[in-house]
Amino acid sequence: MNRLKRNVLSIAFGTAVGVMGPTAMAQAEFPEKPITVIYPWSPGDPVDTVLRTLGQFISKDLGQPFVINNVNGAGGKKSMAAGAAADPDGYTLLNNWVAPQIAGKLFDPDLPYDNSSYVPIAGVMAIPFTVTVAADHPANNVAEFVDWAKAEGKTLNYGVCAAQSVPRLVGEQFMRSAGLDFNPIPNNTGCMGDNMTGLLNGSLDVSVGVVPATRIMEGQVKHLSIIADEPHPLAPDLPTAKEQGVEIGWGGAALGWGGLVVPASTPQDVVKTLQDSVGAAVQSDAFLEALGDLRSMIKYVPPAEFAKLWDDSMMLLEPYVTELKAGN
Repeated sequence: MNRLKRNVLSIAFGTAVGVMGPTAMAQAEFPEKPITVIYPWSPGDPVDTVLRTLGQFISKDLGQPFVINNVNGAGGKKSMAAGAAADPDGYTLLNNWVAPQIAGKLFDPDLPYDNSSYVPIAGVMAIPFTVTVAADHPANNVAEFVDWAKAEGKTLNYGVCAAQSVPRLVGEQFMRSAGLDFNPIPNNTGCMGDNMTGLLNGSLDVSVGVVPATRIMEGQVKHLSIIADEPHPLAPDLPTAKEQGVEIGWGGAALGWGGLVVPASTPQDVVKTLQDSVGAAVQSDAFLEALGDLRSMIKYVPPAEFAKLWDDSMMLLEPYVTELKAGN
């Protein structure tokens, strides 16, 4: 082969590598560095434990560390904004939640994100809210509570956690569906603190609660139902409101749901890799066994269904947020 032909072939080969190589390498090498998950709450709580455990399985599958970055502030809105602004390369995921993503945006439309800011990887967790009263309350179920409330003939002081919260919106839907008059009482301490102690000192007649409250309060309060239309594994022995004659009608939007997303414009092949890895891990017996008692928080929701849940939640909650804002 003469020198001219060798040079031509060399140039042609180099050009082909230059055109094809980077794309092929990018597809083959993801992920080639650690993956960070923006987490909106404080470290050490049960949700943090779930994500760290999940990260171990994803790390083993993808061959890269799965790092939790706690970005606290503004009830999760700070983390949602950080997730929307992250580089869309698959190396930054966000643990999204209904409170900052849906309720937060409805209460504050100027926030720098909306549902279109994210691509769903998977729904991972769903937590029910409860109808909770003092342990010595005469009612032991929803029907007895409704009868008691109507016999009292008064406007009920109803603890609703925070003023701009999903528990408030879900709890008020329960009260409307039950046909009861109520005065919502928000608390700066969320669903615990004053929201529970008010039941003991008589300043509250009933509260939105969370399942662990009966354990934390050591027998001082009791749950009458979960505020949902379907049973939940977190409280398998606690009947739903619907089973007791009060239909919420919100489906999964009545739960405190959360999952994993990436910023919009993340390459589809990268998204697919993450969806497959997270989906397989969340549904695996090994992951659930590793969680122990926390496994009851897990609810896998496939990507398309998860995105629909965002839109359904927005549609269902919007008129009530509008009403609340108009009243302020």
